[in-house]
Amino acid sequence: MSEAPPSSSLPPETTEVLYGNDNIQRRVVEAYSWIKDKLDGCIDHSEVAMHIEYDAIYNFHVQLKKKGVRLRAITEVTPNNIYYVKKLMEHSEVRHLPGVKSNFGIVDRKVCLLHSASHENQPLSHAIITNAKALVQAQCFLFDTLWNNAIPAQEKIREIEEGVKPTFTETSRDPHQIQRLVFDLVNSAKQEILMLLFPNTTIGDTFLEGKEQERIQKIIQLLEKAVTQNGIRIRILASKNIYKQIEKLIAIQRKNITKGRQDVERRQEGRRGLVRVGKQEGRFEIHLVDSTQQQQQQRLQNKVSFLVVDSKLSLVEEEPKAHTKDNNNSNEKISLATFSNSESTILAYISIFETLWTQSELEIKV
Repeated sequence: MSEAPPSSSLPPETTEVLYGNDNIQRRVVEAYSWIKDKLDGCIDHSEVAMHIEYDAIYNFHVQLKKKGVRLRAITEVTPNNIYYVKKLMEHSEVRHLPGVKSNFGIVDRKVCLLHSASHENQPLSHAIITNAKALVQAQCFLFDTLWNNAIPAQEKIREIEEGVKPTFTETSRDPHQIQRLVFDLVNSAKQEILMLLFPNTTIGDTFLEGKEQERIQKIIQLLEKAVTQNGIRIRILASKNIYKQIEKLIAIQRKNITKGRQDVERRQEGRRGLVRVGKQEGRFEIHLVDSTQQQQQQRLQNKVSFLVVDSKLSLVEEEPKAHTKDNNNSNEKISLATFSNSESTILAYISIFETLWTQSELEIKV
């Protein structure tokens, strides 16, 4: 962490530009003797080693820890810096954030120092140190935001060393981002895709005709590829309009498949299509959910569209509620989708899906 001396060592509201590796490191070391409560830092992944190999900085970190100073650091954990991150964790709370490039330190939330990325021949060529309140507050806000979005470094280390991916839950209100996640999830599937689709959600509307006809054709092509080429099982529960649209587009897509695929065998099973490719089997099935809507609403307070891929990832979106704009009193619907690999969350939605699927199959047989 690149830290700055306390406000008492600078005149009020001072901002200073520092030059030269030795001069900057000297000022960093001077800062440690003034720290009372907290030292926060953001470190480029390539600079973690410097905080361990430079004895003066490392030893002062250890002393600060013994004095009860809280040390926090944000960096990107990579296979190349794991050793140094582990050493840093001996005296600091360390979190991982992908792609973080900032290099700054904050002393007692009163003074901050920012410096450029390291270079082999001159690790610290120039830096800025300031105790200007507005600038320090801005850096504190940035640090807090990054800290809250980062994960414990130990989770990333386990992912790299043991292949154990950390649990995450992300939210989005951007319809375009939600739509991209739908495409990415379908494209990433290896074994099974479960979908519950209602209109008035970005997930459900991805399959409805509109201005973006190319988008609809692309998602149907991805589904067709998942079944025919990758042997993936796809099960969809959809409201009436979406159900009809998907069946219509699937029928058109099948007619357009090149007749030269002699290794593909199809047979229709009522509303369900079975596709065989070599030794792999893929199955596409779609059922109406409108008839089970009452039961679904008993389990979910609002209509919810969701995807579950390979029992590992889920994308869930509630039907947006209308919000009144203050300026013109018009209603605007705001989407909120949750993307997660949380096992408990995924199992809950799989349970909901399987219950509704069983109900729909029973109604088909009646």
